Amino acid sequence: MAINFDKFAQEGKEYINILAADLGHPEEKGKTAILLRAVLHTLRERITISESLNLLEQLPMFLKGIYVEHWKYKEKPLKIKSVEEFAAAVEQEQAKIGERQFDWNQSTEDLISMVLTSLGTRYFSEGQLEDIAVQLPEELRQLFPVEVNNGR
Repeated sequence: MAINFDKFAQEGKEYINILAADLGHPEEKGKTAILLRAVLHTLRERITISESLNLLEQLPMFLKGIYVEHWKYKEKPLKIKSVEEFAAAVEQEQAKIGERQFDWNQSTEDLISMVLTSLGTRYFSEGQLEDIAVQLPEELRQLFPVEVNNGR
């Protein structure tokens, strides 16, 4: 069986189009892709390796590639405790690619939540979202489109 890289590229383009429209900026596909990458990379740095591997299992190939790009093993996740710290980390990731600030008149926090909601709707199971959210401080959980059962 041959690997169909054209299919992966097409799926990626289709999702970026959908996400750009979800964000209210269908013409901004490049910035949308940068934001998606920044959110995924920040999330990956904040959760455990084992949770990242569970998450990767659910992602289509084009998102797996984005998720693991430049990934370095760390014994413990970053200690991002607040929504502001998470947003700042996303902005730092964006800056690595040369994108300093979007002129979308939306907060970084809102954009992060919209990206996570889009991913949750299309690719993550509710159980996976809960597993991720449980690892996070309560304040960060508000970014995720899922209610966390604290008895879990």
